[in-house]
Amino acid sequence: MRRVLRTAPACGLAWLLAAQTAVLQIRVLHGEGAVQTTGSRVPAAFSVVVTDEIGQPVEGAVVSFRLPDQGPSGDFGNGLKTEIVKAGPDGRASVPSIRWNATPGPVSIRVTAVKDQARAGLVVSQYLAGAAPGRKSAPVTAGARARSRWLIITALAASAAGAGFAAGYARNGRPGPAAAAPPVLVGPPTISIGRP
Repeated sequence: MRRVLRTAPACGLAWLLAAQTAVLQIRVLHGEGAVQTTGSRVPAAFSVVVTDEIGQPVEGAVVSFRLPDQGPSGDFGNGLKTEIVKAGPDGRASVPSIRWNATPGPVSIRVTAVKDQARAGLVVSQYLAGAAPGRKSAPVTAGARARSRWLIITALAASAAGAGFAAGYARNGRPGPAAAAPPVLVGPPTISIGRP
């Protein structure tokens, strides 16, 4: 009887250890190799899925995302270089947003997942590219387009009026409107059949 009691706790401990996640795997779902613009704010820059050794999603795994301290980098939505997210029931964990800094170049983002005694890690690579010259950061609205269109039309009308005034001055030798040009007369159409 004593021998049975001694083996029972050992079996219970083995069962408890088997119930815990033994191996974690991280796979990037979105964002690996992406090219971002310096100074931009990107919502959901990348996401990962955490699975166990047989590929099943691991709910509740704690996933840490870490940006570089120097060089091409940025800050997460919390204003820090590190963001910690819990994986959902599907094992997915996503970065809410990143505000990139103004330094172009490659960025290595360290991702670490922990559940019970198991842990895994990988590096997500992205690239920060400088904004194209002359590119506006704010989108152009329909109202802004209409205003710029009217400004162009007004400028063209003003330049045409100025050209007419200058032409009148050149002809008459004094300021004033230009003399009216004689009308162009168009005669009846002629039709010819055969070779001219």
